[in-house]
Amino acid sequence: MIVVTGLKAEARIVAASGVHVFACGGNVGLQAHAIKEAVFSGAAAIVSFGIAGGLHSHLTAGDWVVATGVVSGDRTIETDIAWSSRLAQRLPGAALGAIATVANPVLHPRNKRRLHLDTGAIAVDMESFQAAALAEELGVPFSAVRVIADPMHREIPPSARLGLRPDGTIAIAAVLYSLLRKPSQIPSLIRVSSDAMIAFRALFRGRRALGSHFASVSQPTDLTNGPVDSAEPSRRPAEPLPA
Repeated sequence: MIVVTGLKAEARIVAASGVHVFACGGNVGLQAHAIKEAVFSGAAAIVSFGIAGGLHSHLTAGDWVVATGVVSGDRTIETDIAWSSRLAQRLPGAALGAIATVANPVLHPRNKRRLHLDTGAIAVDMESFQAAALAEELGVPFSAVRVIADPMHREIPPSARLGLRPDGTIAIAAVLYSLLRKPSQIPSLIRVSSDAMIAFRALFRGRRALGSHFASVSQPTDLTNGPVDSAEPSRRPAEPLPA
C-alpha cells in the first residue's frame, strides 16, 4: 500500500505497518522512482491523503472529500470506483467529487471560484493528479481522500505559500521573513492556521475509520487503527455536493 501526501505532518498521521508513505511537498516527481520501486516490490495500490483547498462554497475546514476523479488541465483520471465507495462508507458525511491538482497553491477566492468553474472540481491539492498518473502508468488502483484546510472564501497569505519545502516540511524561517517584510499578513495567517488545525484534527479522527490500508483492494475489510483522538466522525451519508 502506498500513501502520497504533501506534508511530513500528514505522513506521520498515516504511517502504519506495511504502508509506504511518501511526503512529496507538491512534487510527486521527486519521489516517483521510489514509488515505482515500492509497486515493483508488491505495493498493490496508491492513495493520495492529506489536506486540500476548498473549491465549493458548501465545504468548510475539516470536511472530508473522497475523489471520484482527479483533474489537471484538460485531463481527468477517474479513481477506482469500488475503492472510493468503500472510503466514502468509512467517512460518513464526506463529499464526493473531483479534486483538481495544481503546481502552485491557489491563494485567492476568485481563483478558487474560477478553477471550480473551469474543472468542476470541489477541492484542490498539489499531489493527487501526479499520484494518479503514476498509478495509471503502473497499472495499480488509485484513490484520493482529502480534508479541507482552507475553504473557498479564504485568502491564503504569501507567507503560508512560502512555508512548504519540497520534502514536505515547513520552512519556518521563510514564513517569519515574509511576515517581517509584510506584517499585515498576520491576521490572515492566524485565520489560515486556525483552519489548518481544524483540518488536522479531522485527519486524526478519520484515520481509524479509514483503516491502516484504507480499505484497499488488498485488505478491503481492514479496520486496524492509526493514531486518532476519541471524537466520532459525522454520521451524515456521503453524497455529491450541489453544483
